[in-house]
Amino acid sequence: MDTVDPSVRRRQKRDRQVGNPAALRMGVLWFVLGAAGAFVLALPVALWFDALRAISLNAPSGTHVSGVSVPLVVVGMVAGMLLVGLGLPVGAHHLDGYRAARGGGGWALAIGVAVFALGVAFASRGWVEADRVGWVVTDYEPPEPWGWGQWILYYADLWLPGLLVMLSMLLVWSAVRAQRRSAASAATRDRLLTEGMRTTGTISELRIHHSSDDSGGRHVAGATATVTYVDAAGTRRWVTRKYSDASVLVQGGAVQVLHDPARPDDDDSVFVSFMREPAALDWV
Repeated sequence: MDTVDPSVRRRQKRDRQVGNPAALRMGVLWFVLGAAGAFVLALPVALWFDALRAISLNAPSGTHVSGVSVPLVVVGMVAGMLLVGLGLPVGAHHLDGYRAARGGGGWALAIGVAVFALGVAFASRGWVEADRVGWVVTDYEPPEPWGWGQWILYYADLWLPGLLVMLSMLLVWSAVRAQRRSAASAATRDRLLTEGMRTTGTISELRIHHSSDDSGGRHVAGATATVTYVDAAGTRRWVTRKYSDASVLVQGGAVQVLHDPARPDDDDSVFVSFMREPAALDWV
């Protein structure tokens, strides 16, 4: 029989991650695995793209396409997707826990796209060459000139990696901005945990969000809750917060609200926890 409140145990576990070098090392390890998966995933994707490109540039019959092992390509895609889908989110989770601030997801996406671009650039070095630049040559028909689409495909080894690199740079810029915002929010939260005021609020309105998968099934993908509370001056106020775990949200249920009595109108100085024993990252 457990003698420790599960909520307390959970909070203690999450709080132990804050500033813990082990959490940072685990985050880096998972990021490396996720990045490796992105590189592995890029290779079969680039091979399939090369097959389509070669058919367009050389012969519709596909006789000039280099040999591609279909089972190897499938294995590479599955392995890459598993590593990316597991490594980068778990790495972001450990990074957020170490920093006690959100924002790791932006870095996970930026790293994934950047390494994917590197894999595509590496694979493109071995793409099939055109039999005759500017012309489609067959054994039975006169040569046909390329259209604009074929010229675009011909230079894909340049613009495709470049486009992915530009996208990764944009994602890095976005991740830096998100990290700065999350760091400022975390600093405000930490200040209020010692100087602010806690009160009990109520979920006055709850909207559950759903997402659909490829098979048409619907899954719960979080919720948006409107919380009402009374501030230090006795004024009733409302804030709206999104939360990923809709299972802990109940309309009319009690929640904890942390706010700044000196700045009651500042929405950024109001934090809500839907957990009974909140860790630092549970305040949103």
